[in-house]
Amino acid sequence: MRPRVARPRRGGAPGADRGTAARRGRGRHRDRLRQHPESGPVTAPDEGALLGHGRTSEVYAYGVGTAIKVYPEGTDRALVAQERDAATLVHALGVPSVRCLGLAERSGRPGVVFDRLTGPGIARQAEKDPRRLPEMSRTLADLHARVHEARTDALPDVRDLAVSLLDTPRLRTLGTVTRTRLRARFRDLPDGDSVLHLDFHPQNVYEHHEGHAVIDWQSACRGPAAADVAMSVVLMREVELFPGTPPLLLALYAASRRAVLRYYLARYLAVSGLTPAEVERWLTCARVLRLGLLDVPSERRRFLRRIEAGSAAVGGPA
Repeated sequence: MRPRVARPRRGGAPGADRGTAARRGRGRHRDRLRQHPESGPVTAPDEGALLGHGRTSEVYAYGVGTAIKVYPEGTDRALVAQERDAATLVHALGVPSVRCLGLAERSGRPGVVFDRLTGPGIARQAEKDPRRLPEMSRTLADLHARVHEARTDALPDVRDLAVSLLDTPRLRTLGTVTRTRLRARFRDLPDGDSVLHLDFHPQNVYEHHEGHAVIDWQSACRGPAAADVAMSVVLMREVELFPGTPPLLLALYAASRRAVLRYYLARYLAVSGLTPAEVERWLTCARVLRLGLLDVPSERRRFLRRIEAGSAAVGGPA
């Protein structure tokens, strides 16, 4: 989970009927990732104010009503284009998100331009009034269920992504036998064509116009909804909280996060019909995705240990 940041104000009204848009868009967007109209980046002005930052990017004001998400110098341009394409696709499918305006550069660094959001992150509600935490958590679950209503075959299969990440240097330390066993288990997981975010948590959901918008689509995949819910469980239960936070405040954040997860998961299971067992089956895969997509040194040993245990569990989660 990313640390708290200043709020990037990127906007663009979400579609009015997500389920209808998703069904209509299923076939139409098959080739969207390969045929995006953007031919290349433009240059962003350097004087835009910093709006926010996370572990892997910064967000700056960019013109009137727009913002640019800037990646570190040396970032693979193909990965930046991948976020542009995924963000464009999900917005066209009616997923509550912000409109993507294409690639740009700022001081030679690659970036993606978005409309600015019109409101704060939904976590702000609970920060101001802890009594609203259950309401915020249920809103989170309802939005996640709406994301999963969208269907596509234009995004990578989450199982293929997990298998490919097993060959990254930090996961090769698991050893050949463990990785072979995990590959077989991941390939045996259920197929699906729902849009998956893979970084869905309160800090990536914002109030926007009359509704909400989900940001940060660089990890988007397709698959069964249970895979994305498992990833959110891992993010809200196992990842490191805000490095450098005083211990007392850290304990408060941890207690709040546990409560959010409890309300979120109960609501999501109720509205979707998904079972706890379906989510649990994806937990080890979700840990591989977390470690493979974002290597946080302080998390590495703990995640490797849990992945190893998950691979060895007979009849346990994959």
